[in-house]
Amino acid sequence: MINKTNITSSIPFSSKKDQPRRVLVTGAGGGMCAGINEVLARAGHLVVCTDVDQTAVEVASERIRSIGGRSAAYCVDVTVEGSVAELAARVDEEFGGIDVLINAAGLLDRKYLVDHDGVSFDRVMAVNLNGPFRMIRHFTPGMVSRGWGRVINISSIAGTTGYPYPSYAASKAGLSNLTRSLLIDFWGTGVTVNNICPGVVDTKMVIQEVREQVKEKVPTQNIVDPQEIGAFIEFLLSDNAKNINGADLMIDGGATQIFRLFDDK
Repeated sequence: MINKTNITSSIPFSSKKDQPRRVLVTGAGGGMCAGINEVLARAGHLVVCTDVDQTAVEVASERIRSIGGRSAAYCVDVTVEGSVAELAARVDEEFGGIDVLINAAGLLDRKYLVDHDGVSFDRVMAVNLNGPFRMIRHFTPGMVSRGWGRVINISSIAGTTGYPYPSYAASKAGLSNLTRSLLIDFWGTGVTVNNICPGVVDTKMVIQEVREQVKEKVPTQNIVDPQEIGAFIEFLLSDNAKNINGADLMIDGGATQIFRLFDDK
């Protein structure tokens, strides 16, 4: 069941350059999305926040309005087909669809192979890979019919380099290849689809041990600020990015170029 809160009044939207867009963000209650939401809201876009956590999504939407932005909040479970389908119907009814889909909902299960069972592995895949697939399938037909759209999947450098936690790495690698494969479906439609692959992002999810390794493993020695990701997404919405398509876009301080999984000992 979709719960709706804080729906804004209607505002004009257009496929023309530099017009405000209708942007839907999954996992909008998470730490990374706080920066993404703020950047997009300050740029004048309507941010439709969605999350499985009712309280978190309401807080995220309220933060946007507190800085003068326009927002709506929905509670949805991207792992459930009926939940996504109902969300798509409600958003179409309220706003006439969306222009931009940001698949940011994600799950990191810190389990090695021996610690996983079928249920725990499948849960990560359901959120990180199957969830974006469902969202894309339900929300892109409107983009195609209007001749403009952006699908932006929040992946990870773990999908490129490998990672100690196989469910997470496998799901993000799958998301990269899903993105590339969708180029066929969106050929000539005006819809582009890309992966943003962050490195270590400044959120509560990042454990202290990882933070301490940044100076040794990241050439810039910087942790990624969530607003950097938001700013890059804002660029992808511009006409200057119309030929960026099917790419894994790294925001990692160069970490993947010299990636070391373990310390040299």
